[in-house]
Amino acid sequence: MVHDIVQEKAANASPLQLVKARTLPEQIADAIVEGIAGGALNPGQRLIEIDVARRLSVSRVPLREALKILEAQGILAREQNRGVRVVELDEARIDQVCEVRAKLESIAARDALAIYRTQPEKLHHLERPIALMEGAVRRSDWAAVNKADLAFHHEICLASGNDIVTTLWQGLARHVLMIFGREILTELGQSQIVQQHRDFIADLLTVRARTLPKLVERHIMRLRRQRAD
Repeated sequence: MVHDIVQEKAANASPLQLVKARTLPEQIADAIVEGIAGGALNPGQRLIEIDVARRLSVSRVPLREALKILEAQGILAREQNRGVRVVELDEARIDQVCEVRAKLESIAARDALAIYRTQPEKLHHLERPIALMEGAVRRSDWAAVNKADLAFHHEICLASGNDIVTTLWQGLARHVLMIFGREILTELGQSQIVQQHRDFIADLLTVRARTLPKLVERHIMRLRRQRAD
């Protein structure tokens, strides 16, 4: 009888929900990555814990956790008896990151497309990052443009419902933000970036399945091609 009552209460109880709060180490990790993207920290630079802690006004305990996170993601490398340094961001590494990103986002776009076609109201989630991007372009705030760009593609990953792809993409996003810091937009690119994302949505909704990976790759690699030109 008691067992039945317990089971009934459990069935009627609210489901357990994981609250995903951004921890201080995660915030510190983001700040370090943004520092690399913005030029405050340089590829190859050795990070002195006490110096970084002072610059960020944090204690060394959460800083060390943040450094471990970035080590695991390949953004920092630990050297024996020399602490950690920012990895070199050479052209080969940038191309590798872009290639992996294109593969992940092709899967995300494929799954998101099925959702957008049956639930077009979900497309509204893409409008906010585009609006943020537009405002940042008007202010010539290119760091904010880069963050809005990432937010746009994060929304597509979320819409896909593919948790594995989204998790892997989030780990890659910090690399992408650092790359954005190096991929300086031309004046023409600055004026076109918002429209490029609107065009991407329009093309995504009409693309055939077999050409979807090429569409995603072309969008992601556009800055790399501009540098090559």
